[in-house]
Amino acid sequence: MRLHNKLVAAALAAAMTTAGVGVLAATAPIAASAATAPTAINVTMSSKAISLSTTSIPAGNVVFNVKSVKGDHELQLLQLHSGYSKQQAEKDINAAFQGNKAAVKRVDTNITWLGGVDAPAGHPGTVAVPLKAGSYFAVDQDSNAVTPFDVVSATANYRTLYPNAYFTTKGNEFHPHTSLALPKGGWVKFHNNAEEPHMFVLQHVKQSTTNKDVQDYIASGSQQPPSWGLRESAGAAVISPGQTEVFNYHLPAGKYLVACFWPSIQTGQPHFAMGMYKLVELS
Repeated sequence: MRLHNKLVAAALAAAMTTAGVGVLAATAPIAASAATAPTAINVTMSSKAISLSTTSIPAGNVVFNVKSVKGDHELQLLQLHSGYSKQQAEKDINAAFQGNKAAVKRVDTNITWLGGVDAPAGHPGTVAVPLKAGSYFAVDQDSNAVTPFDVVSATANYRTLYPNAYFTTKGNEFHPHTSLALPKGGWVKFHNNAEEPHMFVLQHVKQSTTNKDVQDYIASGSQQPPSWGLRESAGAAVISPGQTEVFNYHLPAGKYLVACFWPSIQTGQPHFAMGMYKLVELS
């Protein structure tokens, strides 16, 4: 079972170091021609690079089609706030995932986390996120790769994604607005109406897994994969409070754990360790 709290910490810190991420560019984004506006942005990910079909993206509900050349990669979109340096971001991300609550607060408030999607090789992902004009970064949660891009003032006629499941967060809990019996493939709308960033991870588990099994695992403090965890997983990357993303997944039928591994501003622990999870059925 992948513990995304560790993956996010290592990958984002390394990516920022590699790219020399700094404060947002002061120059205003240029306007784009509506005639050439894309209906989706194609993203190709590898362990060394993230390639976007354009790095000057029209604003709107931007659709990203993400594929990996090899291995498992996860697109994370983010924006650094003005005055928050890459050195401080790198330091804070590392400290936040070691339980430093002051660092968690800085990471929560000085970076706008805009979502993304998991896209292992052979299983492309699609995610739609609303983006305004400005400067952003595309980061790989699973490698050092990072690419800056601009969102420009013109809007585009992006593809509309119609979710068949809708989840929100409140009080560090998942709140499904649909049945916990979900299709094994489809679209999820994930809105963060809590006070902290959250991620949405779907992890395949044994059919016999119960809430007590999960609670016992949390109470054990183990960093090893649980005995009830299976290989398959999917999910969406981190979104800040007030943000929304729509993403797709294609998984085998069965029982799944929906969980968030972002560190808590209150305790420094991953939200999962504080009980932010649900068991759901995919059929």
